[in-house]
Amino acid sequence: MTDQPWTILVTECMPIAEEQIKKYQENEHSFHNWEHTLNVLNSVTEIGSGTPEINEKELESIQLAALFHDVKACEEIKGHEKRSAAFAREVLETKKYAEDSIQLVERVILSTKLGHQPGDIYERIIKDADLSHLKNNDYIRVQFLNLFHEVSSRIDKTPKEWIDDCIVFFEEHQFYTDYARENYQKGKDKNRVRLIELSQKEINTTEDLAKHTEKKKKKKKGTAEKPDKGIETMFRVTLRNHLSLSQIADSKANTLISVNGIIISIVLSALFPKLDNNPYLLIPALVLVSFSVATIIISIISTIPRTTHGLMTRDEVSNKRGNLIFFGNFHNMEQNDFEWGVSELMQDKEYLYKSLTRDLYHLGRVLNKKYTYLRMGYITFVVGLCISVVAFVISLTLIQHV
Repeated sequence: MTDQPWTILVTECMPIAEEQIKKYQENEHSFHNWEHTLNVLNSVTEIGSGTPEINEKELESIQLAALFHDVKACEEIKGHEKRSAAFAREVLETKKYAEDSIQLVERVILSTKLGHQPGDIYERIIKDADLSHLKNNDYIRVQFLNLFHEVSSRIDKTPKEWIDDCIVFFEEHQFYTDYARENYQKGKDKNRVRLIELSQKEINTTEDLAKHTEKKKKKKKGTAEKPDKGIETMFRVTLRNHLSLSQIADSKANTLISVNGIIISIVLSALFPKLDNNPYLLIPALVLVSFSVATIIISIISTIPRTTHGLMTRDEVSNKRGNLIFFGNFHNMEQNDFEWGVSELMQDKEYLYKSLTRDLYHLGRVLNKKYTYLRMGYITFVVGLCISVVAFVISLTLIQHV
């Protein structure tokens, strides 16, 4: 698999699916929203990447199915799978997608219908991804409540009935893939216990349900238990040192590029015009220019910036995945989602320190690449310089003996 989580085609289809979902989304509490679709897309990618028998072409088709599986749910929930599959076909045909792959996308979308038993690995992956939220730490507070608001807007359902229905669903539900059973079942079991505990409380109204499911604030820990100032000083000094080392590396790379650029200019302007009368200088000159060009290329590679897809979902923030303080992870996020994520980050000290640790770790990996290429550049420059001098001396010696 590549470092990119999805292909160019999936990326091109994302705004199409997002526009269709948000067009008919009734309110912010709707369960079948864009955040749910992104969660399913990420889960499909996660499960598919962890399933050896799935190749990249098949994974792309399942990702497209995840992207389009609920595009018509907000318009009308009944029979939305069939309409979503038809919409996916319409979009993919305009993208000149292969017919057999379109048929796979349609079949996978239709398999998301509640109660459908998956027939192959593709359907098993989408079924597990569609219900991967059952293991989320914020399931009770987010997905459980949002789905209740959506269901209760269509049918008369009391909070108590909804809790009981969810408990029954949890008991009857099963994950189909080995990956989901190994990675999602534990979180799902915890939420089942939370639902049972919730059913034992006095909940008669929607307000009671919201009160008992709201996020509890964590109690502050004593200063002796967690030395905040020392930890923050450590992060500040270490991150500053890493940034300084990165600037030094870029400066050294710039020096190599400038010096070798000057060498190439001198060789081209002063040496090459004299080759007609001094042909013995051709090989030394070519050696010098070749090594200078190689040094410049290696130095440029060491300074090339690297970013990621830039899209973190609320689900990833809630489950403390990813690093929200690095621009490469949020530059494609909506402003409201980013502000919400930063607010969550500031309220959770453990997640904040974990994000700083991840930032420090990835900075270290980038520094290692910079200095590895920089070392290669200096070695190439020195070796090229030595070989060029030797070549000049040999050429002059040979010409004197002729």
